[in-house]
Amino acid sequence: IPHKQEEEFYICMLSHRYYDELLFYHEGGVDVGDVDSKAEKMHLPTGEAMTEAAVITKLLSKVPAGKQANLASFIVSLFAFYRDLHFAYLEINPLVMLEDNTVVPLDMAAKIDETANFLCAQKWGPVDWPPPFGRDAFPEEALIRDMDGKTGASLKLTILNDRGRVWTMVAG
Repeated sequence: IPHKQEEEFYICMLSHRYYDELLFYHEGGVDVGDVDSKAEKMHLPTGEAMTEAAVITKLLSKVPAGKQANLASFIVSLFAFYRDLHFAYLEINPLVMLEDNTVVPLDMAAKIDETANFLCAQKWGPVDWPPPFGRDAFPEEALIRDMDGKTGASLKLTILNDRGRVWTMVAG
């Protein structure tokens, strides 16, 4: 997409324990540098709704006034998408806003929260989760992981020693 450097922006959304954090910088692209130190930041408590007015006030002060409303609308919609699909991290750089106010994400990095698999499996579609510790999963681990994705309960199995012996202990 042909565009000018001044049409590039940077946006990042991160999940923390009690809030989501948005970072926005009015310059995007490969030379964006250390955005943690120079980006505008907005913290949104978990479950709280985002408004376009808050986005304009807290994040878009250095964006030309004619682009703020449309960009704020895009950010609010992007954040709803981010929350709905239980992302843990979402970064778009550059996010381009063309002269006609069309918003085009050119490059994106994202992380989804595996613990939300039972909530989002239908929306995500099939996801091939990497096995722990950089090795191939055992069939038993794959079965438990499949069961974990179909229930709200937390089911985990990691086989540390495939030649080990398992002893059961009855308590009660």
